[in-house]
Amino acid sequence: MKESIISLSGVHKFYGEIEPRLHVLKGIDLSVTEGEFVSITGTSGSGKSTLLNLLGCLDIATEGIYRLGGKDVSQYTDDDLSRIRNQDIGFIFQSFNLIPQLTVFENVQVPLLYGVRSIAECNDICHQVIESVGLSGRLEHRPSQLSGGECQRVAIARALINDPILLLADEPTGNLDTTTSNEVLALIDDLHAQGRSIVMITHDVEVAARAERRVHLLDGLIVEGEAA
Repeated sequence: MKESIISLSGVHKFYGEIEPRLHVLKGIDLSVTEGEFVSITGTSGSGKSTLLNLLGCLDIATEGIYRLGGKDVSQYTDDDLSRIRNQDIGFIFQSFNLIPQLTVFENVQVPLLYGVRSIAECNDICHQVIESVGLSGRLEHRPSQLSGGECQRVAIARALINDPILLLADEPTGNLDTTTSNEVLALIDDLHAQGRSIVMITHDVEVAARAERRVHLLDGLIVEGEAA
């Protein structure tokens, strides 16, 4: 039986110190097993972004337990959480979040700068990952010289560079046209086929249908979860 990469139990998130506080997540129970591809949908204000922030250890729950890789993240220090965000979670954002002054190679290399690998080993890893997303011919290009689809491929390569246990994709095709979106989604499908654990936030039901399981949020609650 596969182990849970993500396990949320009774998770609530409030914002504000003065009553009535804003109650965004209202008792979320969610598990994602090793190698599973799950999409999370919901309208604006449903709690998708808040849930993503919790899953990515960018924020912490007000109540309830979130276990990542079997460990309760509330027990970690800020330094621990920084390490987890760098090494254990790969982030893929709608806006790519690339550093415009850096080349493709340098952007992908950034997460490795906080590790202990040698320069030669870092270079080898970067070349391998960039090749895996089909950008070996763009190593010295900067983001402004790339198409939107190529920028997203760079972002995916950067997310993979530390071989994370979880990939979090936040509207990964939101800034792309239909053809390019399908190319990026095909790459994400390939990563899933290789055994990657992926959680994808999207408002697009057709994009969500690419996942093997879909979870829908409404007013801070999971109202359905189904196999694709």
